[in-house]
Amino acid sequence: MLEVKENRPTKEIIMDQATILFTNKGYTGTSVRDIAMKSGVNISLISYYFGGKKGLLEALMVDFLEGYLKELESVQQKNHADAFEKLMDIVSTSLTFMQQHHLRARFVLREMTLDSTLVREITSTYLMKEKHIYETILKQGIDEGTFPPLPMNWTIMQIRGIITMPFLHHQYVREVFQLHPHHSHFVVAYQKELYMWLMKTLLPS
Repeated sequence: MLEVKENRPTKEIIMDQATILFTNKGYTGTSVRDIAMKSGVNISLISYYFGGKKGLLEALMVDFLEGYLKELESVQQKNHADAFEKLMDIVSTSLTFMQQHHLRARFVLREMTLDSTLVREITSTYLMKEKHIYETILKQGIDEGTFPPLPMNWTIMQIRGIITMPFLHHQYVREVFQLHPHHSHFVVAYQKELYMWLMKTLLPS
């Protein structure tokens, strides 16, 4: 049982331990009692903070996606030489954020593949904002002549897919390729490969 430390908020501990349990046992396979025991707290605190397991699930997803979008929006506010530099900053920021929050990334990305009311609500807010950020950068690149005319939707899906794949399919990447997306050196190496792929795709000349 995890001992609650005074210098760490109880709510944060519950969210972290729930992430581990949901990742390993699945949402339906994890009970509120399991979460309380692993967090070292009274079961009533989960209802107090989150209103139950469903509220905790929503809090985990929203907390991750808000943090992720905040990072992407901070990149948009920087001054970049051109759209390609801005896009590479987005790639680097996305990979670093997911590596630093790899368990939450793995769980949230997996949950986003399911069809539920919660997922549809999140898609209509957070993921549409993410799409808009990519769309803005790609349109900027086309307007300034850096990128050729692109099929916008397909390009966004390809870029986003290649960024999230190692974290969504963590087990596959680890077992088949013996690579570990949660290690910082993986991000460094993977980022170099993405740079080359994007350069050949978006800068054909």
